[in-house]
Formats: sequence, structure tokens, C-alpha cells
Amino acid sequence: MTIPQKGAAAAFLSYLWWGSMPLYWKALSSVSSSEILGHRVVWSAIFTFALIAVTGQWHKTTAFAVKNKRKTLWLFLGGYLITLNWGLYIWAVNAGRILETSLGYYINPLVSMFFGMLFFGEKLRRAQRIAIAIAAAGVCIQIITIREIPLVSLGLALSFGLYGVLKKAVSIEPSVALLIETLSAAPAALAYLCWLQHTGAANFPYSLTTDLLLAGTGVMTSVPLLLFAYAAQRIKLTTIGFIQYVSPTMTFLIGTFIYNEPLSIHRIITFACIWSALAVYSADTVVCAGRERRRLEDI
Repeated sequence: MTIPQKGAAAAFLSYLWWGSMPLYWKALSSVSSSEILGHRVVWSAIFTFALIAVTGQWHKTTAFAVKNKRKTLWLFLGGYLITLNWGLYIWAVNAGRILETSLGYYINPLVSMFFGMLFFGEKLRRAQRIAIAIAAAGVCIQIITIREIPLVSLGLALSFGLYGVLKKAVSIEPSVALLIETLSAAPAALAYLCWLQHTGAANFPYSLTTDLLLAGTGVMTSVPLLLFAYAAQRIKLTTIGFIQYVSPTMTFLIGTFIYNEPLSIHRIITFACIWSALAVYSADTVVCAGRERRRLEDI
């Protein structure tokens, strides 16, 4: 496999993993969303810490932190951005708003395209600009029809889009970057869990199954993030945006057919706009790939 193909495969696996996550969070619905988030951050830090220890990357980690203070600061910011994204996602899933998370991650590929243009000078073709405009129209329709801004959807799209920008900007071994990110938020998360336990709002440990699921959040979180970080360094953000369709499609199907969340008419219209935008972008990508392939064959 070429480097771009490896990056695309890693991106596909990460979004396949993320698309199935509502099932995992629903299994922890007896625990408050904020407590799940605290465990997710702490166990992710523990898992990544162990990974760095096993792979012998301590020297690389400390050397990077000492020599690249600005990039380390960006990674700290990335840690809080992804924590915000996690918390919003967990809360929305367990609050019965899975379809809103699906809409957010449908919007995110278009946000990635826009950020790729804005921060990295990636050129947007006319069809891609049209796709972004159609998606924006879909969001505006929802705002007008129900007089409510889709804060969950936009929050998820923007926070993860900005996280993708930071991952693209900081070139470093994925496991090292993830350790710095998780360690940035872990102290606050651990303090919050201790406070919950002290006030009686939490009663950890719970049943064996629940405890294992909480501990498993470290693996469930870190592995797809490592895959995503690997991919972000090897393929364009526009390509990542295209592959990302996998995750919201899975989430949409889970929310609709497993948890029976209602599809109101305004929500259907908004989704239709987003799907239309993605169809325009997909068709343009296929056509341009065909042209490039024929050009290379003629050389």
C-alpha cells in the first residue's frame, strides 16, 4: 500500500469505530454523562501512558515537549477541544439525541473542507463550494423552521473540525501527541471524579460490567484517535472529510432503527440538504479522480 492508501485505510477504520460508539455509550446510560467523560479522559491517559512505556517513546515525548513548546501548547489545546467534543457527544447520545450527533458529523466533512482551505490553502473546486453552500442552507432551514440553532450538531462539527486542523498542523508520532493531549485534561478530569465521589454523586466502583466498560473507554477512545492522527498526517483534510461519511451514516441508522428516534419533517429536510451536498462533493471527487487517472496514463 502507498502512504496515502495507508492513511485512507486508517481514516476508514477510525470512522467505522466512531460510528458504532453510540452502542457503547448507551450501555453506560446508568452512569451520568459527566462522570463517563471523566473516566474517558483518565483511562485514555492511562492507556496512552502504558502505550508510550511499552514502545519506549519516553525520550521522544520529553524531547518534543522541551524543544517544541509552541506545538506542545497546540496539543494541550487539542486535548481540551477533543474533551469538549467527547462530552457533548456522550451527553447527546444518552439524552436521546443520536440523530443530532449524526447531523453534526455529516456537517463535519464540509467543515473540514472549509478549514483545509482556510488554514492550509487547500483549493476548493466550484462543486465543493456549492456543496458547502447547500449544507449551510440546510442548517439555516432548520433554524428558520423550528427557530432553534442546532447547537449539538454545530458544536460537534466545529470542535472536531478544529481538532483536525491541530492534528494536521503538528507533525509528531500519533501516540506521543495523544499522550500530551490526554495528560492536558486528565488532572481536571481526575479531580472532578474525586469530587463526585466525595459528594456522593458517584459511587465507583459499580457492577463488574459497568466498571469494565468505564475502564474500556480508554481503549475505545485512544485507538480510533491514533488511527485518525496517523491518517491526518498522510492524506488531505478534504479526503478525510470524504471518508468521514461512514461514521454519521452508522450513527443515523443506529438512532433511527435501533433506538427509534423520531424523524420530524424539518429534520428530514435538513438531512436531505446535507446528503445533497455530500452527493455533489462525492460526484465531483469521482470525476476529478477519473480525469487525473487518465492524465497520468497519457504521460
